[in-house]
Amino acid sequence: MVAALTILAASELPGYPARKNIELSLDRVRLGELSGSGLTLSFQVRMENNSSRNYALVSYQYQVLINEKEYFRQPVSLDQPINLPAGSQALVNFPVKINYQYVEPYLAGTRQQATCRVVGELFFQDERKRTEKVALNFRADFPIFKLPEVKFLPLLVRDLTLGGADFDFRFAISNPNAYDLLIQTIDLELSLASRIIYSGRLAGDKTLAAGESKTYSLPLMLDFFEQGRELRDGLEKDRPSFTLKLRIEADSAWGWLAFPLETSSTTGKEFSR
Repeated sequence: MVAALTILAASELPGYPARKNIELSLDRVRLGELSGSGLTLSFQVRMENNSSRNYALVSYQYQVLINEKEYFRQPVSLDQPINLPAGSQALVNFPVKINYQYVEPYLAGTRQQATCRVVGELFFQDERKRTEKVALNFRADFPIFKLPEVKFLPLLVRDLTLGGADFDFRFAISNPNAYDLLIQTIDLELSLASRIIYSGRLAGDKTLAAGESKTYSLPLMLDFFEQGRELRDGLEKDRPSFTLKLRIEADSAWGWLAFPLETSSTTGKEFSR
């Protein structure tokens, strides 16, 4: 007598779950468009067809939860199905636009970060139009980003005459976030009396640790005869009015950040002896 020998795959053995025709896995989560008003979380999901059939993703429905509370839900029918041939893989992207104004009621505690969960179902059809339903359930944390704060400090005036001025424009940038901002570039434009008096890139150490404030100084020389009397009139006021525009690019624990800042305010004067 010859005994028949049957070799079973692990998924066919008792106690092992059967391998599904289509499986989903989270490839990565990308954080983009980060600003003081919100960000975009992109859930990049890998679809794997383990069967010998050709499938196509035809529709899906999903719900977005912020800190496990419903943020919104949406059904989607694809005008152009995404093909998933037998034995193949494909990536699909589920972008979630987070608006801090609308997620405010969902936040708790320190309000420095929150959790986003995407749950739902993807619907696939094979060549015979038979439907396969696959569950979607992935989560990621995201930051509540606060724009750095800019404060004007008193001007350091070395000389102020009818013909010109020699002074330092000083300001402070504060990081109100709970993580460091590794600032790579700060491009700035400074205006006095609605006239641009400086445009360039800030030099020096610009890294801002969590909760840190740093002071920066721009040495400036103005020629009132060439640049106009309105600059002299503006600078001679007890509290001159300036507008400072910044464009900052920085790295952080949450990825690359790029954002503008604009501050208009008056400031005092200190005279150097």
